[in-house]
Amino acid sequence: MANYIPEEILKPFLHSYEGGDVWQVHSGDRWLTVWLYSNDQIEINKDLPIYQKMREEYLKLVAKYLDLKLSSSKEISLYFESKENFDTKYRSSWQLYYT
Repeated sequence: MANYIPEEILKPFLHSYEGGDVWQVHSGDRWLTVWLYSNDQIEINKDLPIYQKMREEYLKLVAKYLDLKLSSSKEISLYFESKENFDTKYRSSWQLYYT
């Protein structure tokens, strides 16, 4: 079993959820971060069924490619962030955000 999800599998999965209110989607072994454009969109979007579907589909990728024993999509943490916050608080820097 690999210790990563191949880029040619992961990128199309993440990009399939971008558009509309979603700016970007980032992932880690057990988490997904949905990047919306504004802080106001977080409250509106966070309980939409599409994000549960995203977690379920990501669990399938994790089960296939990673050596993790997750039994439920609820074990995939789902976070919401905004481009507005990223630009203001982190000066649009991924390095500042992820450190």
